[in-house]
Amino acid sequence: MSVTTSVWTPPPADEAALTDWLRARDPVTRAPGGGWHVFGYPEVKEVLAHHGAFSNAVVRPVPDDSPMRLYRTGNLTWMDPPRHRNLRGLVSQAFTPRWVAGLEPMIRDTVRTFLAGLRGRTEVAYVREFASPVVATVIARMLGIPDKGQRLFQEWSGNLLALADPSAQGNGLQKVLTLTQVAEAYLHRVIAARRAAPADDLISKLIAAEIDGERLGDDEIAGLVALLMSTGQAATITLVNAMIVLGRHPEAVAKLRARPELLDSAIDEVMRYRSETTRVERKAVRDVVIGGHVIPAGQSVSVWIAAANRDPRIFEQAHVFDIERSPNPHIAFGHGIHYCLGAPLARLEIRNALAELLDSTLDFAIDPAGTRLLDPRLMFGASEATIRFTWKEVQ
Repeated sequence: MSVTTSVWTPPPADEAALTDWLRARDPVTRAPGGGWHVFGYPEVKEVLAHHGAFSNAVVRPVPDDSPMRLYRTGNLTWMDPPRHRNLRGLVSQAFTPRWVAGLEPMIRDTVRTFLAGLRGRTEVAYVREFASPVVATVIARMLGIPDKGQRLFQEWSGNLLALADPSAQGNGLQKVLTLTQVAEAYLHRVIAARRAAPADDLISKLIAAEIDGERLGDDEIAGLVALLMSTGQAATITLVNAMIVLGRHPEAVAKLRARPELLDSAIDEVMRYRSETTRVERKAVRDVVIGGHVIPAGQSVSVWIAAANRDPRIFEQAHVFDIERSPNPHIAFGHGIHYCLGAPLARLEIRNALAELLDSTLDFAIDPAGTRLLDPRLMFGASEATIRFTWKEVQ
């Protein structure tokens, strides 16, 4: 069992350089400054699956007077069992795959509404005018947020995304803190209204959910909504990444237009090839062996999902974008007990949005000068992408 230290250099901030850097890493590496980094696919899955050895509750306590307290209660991503298991069980009772599947007509209508506002324009700010508002509006409508509140959700969503933009101007964190404070007060009003008069929406279902006499409190429901809003960025970013990757691979776009049945496979390959979540953090709660290395208790562990999804031991020609890749066991949605609860919803949003875009256009091209890539050490994506569309004539 080795405890040797591999040669370590800090990860580069440049997107292409980071991709090459990830491909060159050993499966498990100890950083000289402390902590461990796990890059290999089997090793990453092992860490994510062993919640008893690796804690997910590594976030520093949030003060009561901080607007970010909204993310403290009800945030499944900051919890370990048994509370995680109990809370996820309550949420799963309301947020079932069957119920999510029934949202598809609403999702399609939302996509078409925003697409109608773009049709005929040759140049579009894709994130601000399409991807972000589509996802934020779907989440708001699913929750039962009225139209006026949906605009708050759209602004909140856009500012959350901008936090990972190294070129963003102004105090982005302060904007998020202010909007989070406004959103918390607003959500508590909506929750109170739904307790008095339930409707056919997710907030009402969360209020009604019960297991062994336990129900969710208002703070937990508000925190879950905040979690949905922040993790919903995965769908926004995947919609952006799809356009970036497809724009770089016109042969894949031609194949997809000729064979639209490949859309689901193409979406999975986008998520593997350009994983939105670059890495997640864990903390060893006991000594544990991963990939032949002993990781001592108390050590921080960076789990590089983006590297795992390009592990050549698992994915043949891992550096190649192949929309027909099969099998494609990517872990872009995570693994283990923290596998993304909203994955079915994200897939529905992405599939409907891309299908409508491909069906409505003859061609598209991304303007690099109008594209602001996020810091890839935080996530692969873009806070904005200017896209030029050639539209089909409306029949």
